[in-house]
Amino acid sequence: MLGLIRIRGLTEPRWVQSPKVTMQLACTATDMASRGRRGVPDREGEQRRDEPRCEDQGEQQAPAPQGPVLPPPPPVDYGVFMQGSVQAMQTQAHTQAALQAQLEAQERADVWWSSLLRTWFEDGAVEVGWDEFVRLFRAKFVLEHIQDKMEQEYLSLTQGSMTVLEYEARFAELSKYALHIVADERRKAKKFVMGMRPSLRTRLVAFDHRTLEQALSVACR
Repeated sequence: MLGLIRIRGLTEPRWVQSPKVTMQLACTATDMASRGRRGVPDREGEQRRDEPRCEDQGEQQAPAPQGPVLPPPPPVDYGVFMQGSVQAMQTQAHTQAALQAQLEAQERADVWWSSLLRTWFEDGAVEVGWDEFVRLFRAKFVLEHIQDKMEQEYLSLTQGSMTVLEYEARFAELSKYALHIVADERRKAKKFVMGMRPSLRTRLVAFDHRTLEQALSVACR
C-alpha cells in the first residue's frame, strides 16, 4: 500500500505515491521543518552567519577586574626578635625574684613583730601607735645611713616646680623619716608653709595654721 504525503514548503502542494520518493521527500520535509523551528545551520558543523565566532567572543569579553596587588611582607629581623624574647624572659625572672624577696621580707617582718610582742609587750593586747610602729620598724629594717639621707632630704625639701598636691605628697612621705622633728603638728605645718614658693608662702605665712591640713586647704584655694 502506497502512502500519500503532502510536502510542506513547496509553492503548490504535491502528492507523491512512489515509496522511495515518498520516504525521501518525507525526510526532507521533516528536516526542513525542524531547522526552521530551531534555527540550526543547514549543514552539520556549519557556523551560522549571525552567530559570533568563539574568537570574537574572546576578544569582546571584558577582562575580569583584579584587586590591588599587596606588597610583600617585610623581612623578619630575627636579631630584634630574639632580643625581645630574652628581655621578656629577664623581666619574668626579675619579677619572680622580686616576689620571692617580698615573701622573704614579709616572713622576716612577721618574725620580728612576734618577737617584739613577746619581749616588749609580753604578748599582751596593747595598742601601738602608728608613729611608734613606724619608728620601730625602720630601726629594724632600714639602714641608718638611708634614714639619715631621707631626713636631710626632708629638712631641705621645697616646692620648686611641683604642684601643691605633689609637694604635700612628697612632704608627707619624707616626714616619716623625721618623726622626732615633726612630732608637733604646728611645727610640721610651719615647715610645710616655709618650703612653698614665695608667692604662696607670703599669702600663707600670715595665718597661724595649727595643722598641716589647714595649711594645705588654704594653699589649694
